[in-house]
Formats: sequence, C-alpha cells, structure tokens
Amino acid sequence: MCSGRDGDRDGDSSPPECPRCGEPVGFLTVSGPMTASASPCGCTVPPNLVQPDSYRSN
Repeated sequence: MCSGRDGDRDGDSSPPECPRCGEPVGFLTVSGPMTASASPCGCTVPPNLVQPDSYRSN
C-alpha cells in the first residue's frame, strides 16, 4: 500500500465529497445514465461525481 510520502499522487488525494451531504464517497452504484447512489451515505447523486483516474490531471 502506498504511503504517499514518495511523491505518489495517491497520498495527496482524498475521496470526493457527496454534493448533497458532504460525507466522503467510498463508491457509487450507478442505476441509470443520470442516476447513481453514493455510499456509504446513500444520497442520490449524478454518476459523473467521480472521474476515472485516466481523466484526472497530474
């Protein structure tokens, strides 16, 4: 597991916040093209809340 102390960008990132309640989002369950459920809070959020790593800039 990376500690982030060696300049690894994984150590600098934190989970995104839920746009509805502000809690950290562990994962999304996508149920349609415009609907997803954030976990563990359970809020309904847009599926594009989290972008794949390939879309993030360094």
